[in-house]
Amino acid sequence: MKDRDGFKEILQQHHVPHGKEEDIAKTIRLGQNVMDRMVPSKTAFSVLLREQARYISPYLWVTQLIAIIMTMTFSINLIDAYLEIQRILFVLTPILAFFAVPEVIKSMVYGMSELEDTCKNSVSKILVARLFIIGSVNLVALTIMITFLSIQHQIPFTQVVLYGLVPFNIVNGIHLLVFHFVKIRSTVASISISLCLVALMKMLADLSFFIAITETMWVILFVLSTGFFLAELYHFIKDITNKEVLIEWN
Repeated sequence: MKDRDGFKEILQQHHVPHGKEEDIAKTIRLGQNVMDRMVPSKTAFSVLLREQARYISPYLWVTQLIAIIMTMTFSINLIDAYLEIQRILFVLTPILAFFAVPEVIKSMVYGMSELEDTCKNSVSKILVARLFIIGSVNLVALTIMITFLSIQHQIPFTQVVLYGLVPFNIVNGIHLLVFHFVKIRSTVASISISLCLVALMKMLADLSFFIAITETMWVILFVLSTGFFLAELYHFIKDITNKEVLIEWN
C-alpha cells in the first residue's frame, strides 16, 4: 500500500500537456493516409486448406482406413449379398464420421473460438475449410467402399450409394443435433457420442424391421436423412456466424 501511495505522488508531480487540436488532426490524417495505401491481405483458399489439413487429427485418417479395410474383409463370401451389404454399410459407414464432428467443433471444445475470432482468418472461414477437408476425406473413403462392394457383388452403384449415405447422414445429423442442445466441452464426451451412435446403428441393423426395408423406402430414408443433416449443418454454421458477429461487436 505504501509503495502504491508513493507511486501516485510521483505521478501527480508530473503533468502531461494537452496536445494541440491541429497536431491531433494532423496525426489522424497521416494515419488515415497510411491505412488507405494498405493493400488488403487475403489468404487463398488453397493455402487455408493446406494449413488446416496440418491440424486435422491423424485419428480421422486412421478411421477412414479402418472402415475401408473392414468393408473389404466383411464383404467376402456373402450369402445374401443385398441384405448383408446393407448391414455392413449401415454399421461401418458411421465409423467414417467417428471423428468428423469432433474435429469440426474442436475449437469450441477447447475454448479457442474467441481467440480464433481475433485472428486473420475468422472462425467461419476456418470452419468452411475444415468441413471441406473432412467432407472430402469422408466422401473419398465412402466412394472406395461403395465402388468395391458394387463391383465385387455386381450391385448397381447408385443402389449401394443409398445404403452408405443414409447411416452417414443420420449419424452426422444426430451428432450436430446433440451439440446444438448440449454444450460439449470435452473431446472424450464428443467421441463418446460418436461411439454411442455407431452402437445405435449396429442395433438398428440387427432389428427385424431392417430386413423389411424396400428400395423405395431406402430412397425415402435417403431424402429425409439428407434433409435432416443439411438442416442441422445449416443451423450449426448459422450459430457459429452469429457468435462470431456477437464477439466482434462486444
